[in-house]
Amino acid sequence: MEGWKGTRPEIVDSDWLEKHLDDPGLRIIDTRSSYDYGRGHVRNAVNVELFDIVRSWGGLPAMCIPQDRFEHLMSSRGVGNDTTVVAYDNFGGLFSARLLWTLEHFGHRRIKVFDGSIKTYLDSGGTFTSDIPETRSTRYRADHNEDNLATKEHILSHLKDDGVRFLDVRRGGEYSGTVAFGKRGGHIPGAVHIHWLEAIDPRTARFKSFDELRSMYQSHGLTPDKEIITYCWMGLRASHGYMMLRLLGYPKVRTYDSSFSEWGDAEGCAVEK
Repeated sequence: MEGWKGTRPEIVDSDWLEKHLDDPGLRIIDTRSSYDYGRGHVRNAVNVELFDIVRSWGGLPAMCIPQDRFEHLMSSRGVGNDTTVVAYDNFGGLFSARLLWTLEHFGHRRIKVFDGSIKTYLDSGGTFTSDIPETRSTRYRADHNEDNLATKEHILSHLKDDGVRFLDVRRGGEYSGTVAFGKRGGHIPGAVHIHWLEAIDPRTARFKSFDELRSMYQSHGLTPDKEIITYCWMGLRASHGYMMLRLLGYPKVRTYDSSFSEWGDAEGCAVEK
């Protein structure tokens, strides 16, 4: 894997967002539920909720939607190939992260994410509106990027590869195997454990500083020269780990979309506890 060559995603804060609400080349995307969006959202934001970008497929939950469906979705939301997308949510960037991973999976290169929960925007004096912005449909065309996706087969062929590291972002009980949602609990052999919430400062609900994040990841052997594969139960929390590493500039990061919902139940896939 040579690494994802797209532009590094960026973090924006409340001041930046307030100053750029009317930028013509910008599309603000509210990744909360349609219900929350309908109750109020950032001005000029359109809604793309989780179930717009995932599907149940092959008995696995929350798998990435196919390319044609993603192209139609982006086109309907007024996103062009050169549009800068700014994503936000109300849960520490969890849903924004899944959109970010999906955008990069389909080759989008201009992505920004709000720093933590959008509540900090409201706390700083920002306001919500219930007005739905008018959008002009585009002809979005994806450029499929397999380099940010890990499959079961890819992991099996790299289990003993010193250039590859596995990051489990689930709860401690899931990692240790005391909590299991499928046939087997535990983790992928050799995987290190960093709960996804450890990337968020509990005092501010914003992401921890880059220095703190680098120290946290590198202390677990997750260095930029390695290929890092993130996983959880169904790919959502794993996308948050992916996002944080991409924000730090890590060039070789993949998310195991099927995650432990597949690995834990699959024959021939070893599990550690």
